[in-house]
Amino acid sequence: MVVKVLPEKKIGFIRSEDLNEDVFFHFSKVTKVGTLDLMEGDEVEYEVDELARIKKERLQATMVRRSIRPLAMRLKPSDAPELKAHHHPNARKRRPSWRGRNESSAD
Repeated sequence: MVVKVLPEKKIGFIRSEDLNEDVFFHFSKVTKVGTLDLMEGDEVEYEVDELARIKKERLQATMVRRSIRPLAMRLKPSDAPELKAHHHPNARKRRPSWRGRNESSAD
């Protein structure tokens, strides 16, 4: 997710779920999807410069583009009752009787 955009300097920063520090990017590395510019809060896909990562330098993106994932929505059980899990009517309601028996009594 884009956390900071500085349009006057043409740079920005991406917060990564997998990395400990934010990833720097320059606007020249942004691949436009549509006509909108990147803004803070946008979900993005990016590639990290592996050489900088190996050399322990500041993380830098080599390619950035807006994520084209569909918007997510949290469902409530009442929204789709057909998706609610139903157990088989003959499903076991008690613990199996063989559990908890001593191994010595099986001889």
